[in-house]
Formats: sequence, structure tokens, C-alpha cells
Amino acid sequence: MNGFFHPEILRVLNQIEAQYAQINDKLEVLIMSQSDVDAATAALTGAATTLTAVAADLGTAVANIQAEIAALQASGVDTTALDAAVAGLAAPLASLQSADASVDALETPAPAPGA
Repeated sequence: MNGFFHPEILRVLNQIEAQYAQINDKLEVLIMSQSDVDAATAALTGAATTLTAVAADLGTAVANIQAEIAALQASGVDTTALDAAVAGLAAPLASLQSADASVDALETPAPAPGA
């Protein structure tokens, strides 16, 4: 069948076919990259949900512990050591809340270039 086409037409068709193959290869890479981005987004969303829940649970636990300490103090129990232990939770809880805020910020996608 190649004998029916002019050699120049065959050369051009071969070039087009090669360019099409290159475009197709690049498209496959882009599609794989998008699925990687989608997977990372899902992982970050899951991490953010978990961090939010843990931070809220710890905040509630600290408040409940402080209420129990106040009740103990009201009944005359020395809670100095317990006060210090609960105060030690403040820094890790603040770090966890900061990490949660950082992950939340990552969840919000940046605007597309030129958008």
C-alpha cells in the first residue's frame, strides 16, 4: 500500500504518527500525576479529619480533668503534682492544633495558574 502514496506524504504521515505517540506518552504521564495528586489530597483530608477529632477530644479531656481537679481542690486535696501534669498537656495540645491548622491549609487548593 505504501506504493500508492508519494514519499513526501509518507514522511509527513510518519512525522505526525511520531508526534501523536509523544503527545500520547505525555498525556499518560499527566494522567498518572493527577491520580497521584488525587491520592495525596485524599490522604491529607483524612489526616485533617483525624487531627481535628484528636485535638477536639484532647481539648475536652483537658477541660474535664481540670474540672475534676477543681472538685478535688474544693474538698481539700493537694493537687499540685496533678496540676503540673495537666499543665504539661498544654504544649503538645497546642502543637497538635497547629498541625491541624497546617493540614487544613494544605487541603484548600491553590488557584490554578491563570485562573
